Amino acid sequence: MATLNELKQAIDNLLGLSASGRLLHLNSNTCERAYEAYVLSLCADAVRGAGGSATLTGIKTGANPVIVVLRGGPGEMASKDQDFCYVDCVLGRKRFEIHADVVYEGQSGASHEIDVSICEATHAQDVRQSGRAPRTNKYLIAAVECKFYQSTPGVALARTFVGLIKDCSPNRLNAFVSNRSSPGLDSFLSTTWAPKPFTDLTALNSQSEGRFIANVEQVLRQWERSR
Repeated sequence: MATLNELKQAIDNLLGLSASGRLLHLNSNTCERAYEAYVLSLCADAVRGAGGSATLTGIKTGANPVIVVLRGGPGEMASKDQDFCYVDCVLGRKRFEIHADVVYEGQSGASHEIDVSICEATHAQDVRQSGRAPRTNKYLIAAVECKFYQSTPGVALARTFVGLIKDCSPNRLNAFVSNRSSPGLDSFLSTTWAPKPFTDLTALNSQSEGRFIANVEQVLRQWERSR
């Protein structure tokens, strides 16, 4: 199991922070929040792998902030309480953003935290201008649930995420990501209606990283070619 320091080092490597003189600031200095930041970093790597650009952007300071601030819990995409960071991406004709710990409004009107989300840039820009919550509508490309387990996981959190994605319009990717699994969790996620499972994703397993990155890259390539 990766430690907090190992997760931070993986984030640093994937985002090239130290090499460019920047610092990572996690509002909640825990493995759980670092794991979400790690998955966000893998998604950014997938964008680059697909031939696109992925630029760390502060909501107040713009591109390439010196301090990369990531939320310590669910928050508003438009919040400027701190210089919260997201990833501004361009792939071919498409522009989109990767966010961590943002609360979305579901189709029912209910609020849902999405650990790592990918949404079209036009929608994110509208949200920042209006101050309202982003919606789980056609502009939401991917929703990723990230769980860092210290012990054998059950299925309760996966069931909760299934409820969330049922309140979304159809996305290109719904994924349940965790650092460890169990027979019960694997069985639950094996059904056709379940989110795509990545239950062995860890900074200590390059093969698991490669599988996740390849899947995200494929989804983005297919979306970029769509009209």
